[in-house]
Amino acid sequence: MDRIVLLTGERGTGKTHLCQRVVEEARRRGFSCTGVLSPALFDGQEKVGISLVDVATGEERPLASAEDASQGLQWGRYGFVPSSLTWGGALLTRATPCQLLVVDELGPLELELGQGLVKALDVLAQGGFSLALVVVRPALLNEVTARLKGRQPIILEVTPSNRDQLPVQILSMLEGEKV
Repeated sequence: MDRIVLLTGERGTGKTHLCQRVVEEARRRGFSCTGVLSPALFDGQEKVGISLVDVATGEERPLASAEDASQGLQWGRYGFVPSSLTWGGALLTRATPCQLLVVDELGPLELELGQGLVKALDVLAQGGFSLALVVVRPALLNEVTARLKGRQPIILEVTPSNRDQLPVQILSMLEGEKV
C-alpha cells in the first residue's frame, strides 16, 4: 500500500537527520530505499549551503550556496545549482518502484515557482512505493496535501522531544505494523 508520511517541523528540529536515520535502518532491514536527501552544510554554526544526496547510491552534489547566490536559481539567500536540480528530478523520476521513497524536501521552489524537485509531486501521486517520507515546511502542508491528488498523507511533526522516537514509528509503518 502506497502510504505517504509528511514530516514537518520548525527549522533545525532534525527532519533531514531523521530521514537519514530511517534510511539507514530500513536499508539494514533489507528494504529498497530511493529518493533524495538535502543535508545542510555548515561553517561553524552558520548554514552556508545545502547538498543533494542520492538515497540509493550515496552520491552527493552541491544543491545550493549562500556564498555564491548569484549563480543559478535564486531563492532567499541561496543560489541553487540548476544541474543538481535536474539530476535530483531525474533521480526521483526513476525512483519507483521501491519500498521507501524519501523526498527531502518539497518547499517554496517546488510549490511557489514550479521548479526544483517538482517532479516529486508526480511520483508521489503515481505511487509505486510502500512508504514515502516527505519533508515539508509547516506553512506548505496544505499546499502539498492538495497536490497529492486525493491521497491522504500521515502528518508527523518533528520536535526536539519526539525526534528520537519517530524512526521506530516510521519503520513500523514501513513494515506494515499498526502504529
